[in-house]
Amino acid sequence: MKCDAVMDWLPHYIEGLLSPEAEREMTRHIGACPACARWLEEARAMEEIWKEADGAPEAGPFTDSPDLVPRVMAEIERLESARQSDNAGPAASRRRSARRTSWVHYGLAACLTFVLVQYGVFEQLAYGLTEINGHMSNSVTALLGAQGNR
Repeated sequence: MKCDAVMDWLPHYIEGLLSPEAEREMTRHIGACPACARWLEEARAMEEIWKEADGAPEAGPFTDSPDLVPRVMAEIERLESARQSDNAGPAASRRRSARRTSWVHYGLAACLTFVLVQYGVFEQLAYGLTEINGHMSNSVTALLGAQGNR
């Protein structure tokens, strides 16, 4: 067994999930390879650290931080009630800006159309539509002409 394979299978080896034959090969290689033996020791030490961390109560730099949610929600409610008491809703300004925005959109669409026409983008489109129209006209004429001969 090569060191790369041992590194890949090391977590399974530690957890005892390997077949008996694979476990024997791993044990044999680890006994003969000092580098892999060090990897095994480090992996077992890491596993112990993780087990201790899982069993310990939550600790860390943010455990003693204050809960800001109630204060933020209270401030949002205060601002909302102040806005409602002023009777200054954003609806009037939204209508004005929506009307102005629609004119801006129409103006941009007109400018874009003008630029596309100047660069001849629609020229190929018109040619393609004319060609498709001709093919469909011929197909309909052939279909109706075949039915008319019956």
